[in-house]
Amino acid sequence: MAESTPPTPGATPSPPILYLDVDDEITSAAARIRRVEGDRVALVVPFGSRLATSRINFRLLAREATERGVGIEIVAADASARALAASAGLTVHPSVAAFEGRATADGGNGSAPTNGALSGPGAQSPAGVKGPTDDDTATQVLAVPTAAAAHPALAKPR
Repeated sequence: MAESTPPTPGATPSPPILYLDVDDEITSAAARIRRVEGDRVALVVPFGSRLATSRINFRLLAREATERGVGIEIVAADASARALAASAGLTVHPSVAAFEGRATADGGNGSAPTNGALSGPGAQSPAGVKGPTDDDTATQVLAVPTAAAAHPALAKPR
């Protein structure tokens, strides 16, 4: 199992960040949530994680956290993992920096966006979820071909 980040002395206590391994199962992630002290935690889900294969897994984690009175947020670089977590009602972030940036911006008081909200640069909104759509991994349209370029017959002078 991966490690969590130690608290910084003299700083405002930030939520613990738990780094999951690719092979971690739902049971080990739930056990880690049970050991959390505090009211909020971020789970960093690596690309290709077994946990990120199903919305049900994220719903089980959300239920475990709710039963413990812990707010859970998912950090995943993989857009499909973020979409699954958001569809399960969890707050998601594309990177640890985005998670920490939002925590700093709100004063570290534990308030979080509405469940399912996405934050930070690179966040991508799945269908039906409001949030930033500045996903830097998305295909961007640089130019739209004119009708003449798309259809050479239209480019001929009349």
